[in-house]
Amino acid sequence: MTEVIVRIAHIRAADLCMSGTRRWFETHGFSWNEFLEKGKSADELEATGDGLAFRVTAIARSEIQNG
Repeated sequence: MTEVIVRIAHIRAADLCMSGTRRWFETHGFSWNEFLEKGKSADELEATGDGLAFRVTAIARSEIQNG
């Protein structure tokens, strides 16, 4: 199975506020700068159990499934 990587484009596609998303990353112990450079595993984001994480990962997963 292909690992799904969430990138900044997925955050934008979900219409999420960048400053709020940055705070969310920091609150959950994720590096914002690392995310900007490399993206973040959808599985890691979903492990937070947060609805916004699922919203963004759904966009990333859909992109892979639909090409």
